[in-house]
Amino acid sequence: MIGMGNQVATNYFHVFLERHPTRTFKKREIIVFQGEAPRYAYIIKKGTVKAYNLSVTGDEKPVAFYQIDNVFPASWVYGKTSGATFYHEAFTPEVEVYIVDRAEFVSFIKRSPELLYQELDRLLVDQMGSSIRLNALQQSRASDKLLYTLHYLALSHGRPIERHVVELTLDLTHQDFANLTGLTRETAATELNKLKKLKVIEYGKHLPYRINLSRLMQLLNDEFVADMELTMLAT
Repeated sequence: MIGMGNQVATNYFHVFLERHPTRTFKKREIIVFQGEAPRYAYIIKKGTVKAYNLSVTGDEKPVAFYQIDNVFPASWVYGKTSGATFYHEAFTPEVEVYIVDRAEFVSFIKRSPELLYQELDRLLVDQMGSSIRLNALQQSRASDKLLYTLHYLALSHGRPIERHVVELTLDLTHQDFANLTGLTRETAATELNKLKKLKVIEYGKHLPYRINLSRLMQLLNDEFVADMELTMLAT
């Protein structure tokens, strides 16, 4: 998320954004289609945007979740692709985005070393999260796929609420977990229930997921991801 390390730069960024119009999208409304060359760069003012791909059978394959101050589609905004690499869809009941001319946005970012650094920092955190997600998908057992996916979610979309416990800022369903891991909804639900009994996670109707990182790390037993925990949560 842009601006977490420098409040002055964040305020400067927001003053720039407030000069631009916004658009509002409802949950499941597609903001940018895969392959589309958008007319504008989009910066999130409110809500969460989901980026995803579709398999040849039409199954949804989530790639990332973007929240306040995130810019998308980044590969197009920074001139690396001629269009959006993935679909971008409103994930929360309401998503509000700033609409900014791409050239104007890039020119603005380039004028501020602080904003450039913060954007680099955000992209590096995204890359670290992608590495954990790739590691999760490479696991052979369903239980490990889910454990590593929970770790990714805790680090990239977790809000610390007490020592070693984070609360997910995403309102996920069992189907969302299935899409994230490549498992069936039934298998994802079964594995989540097992972790709930082990007190690795807590959740309930209308209650956000809470993850006990200490218990999670005991099951993962992976020194590499343990090192990433402190870095990403501090960002």
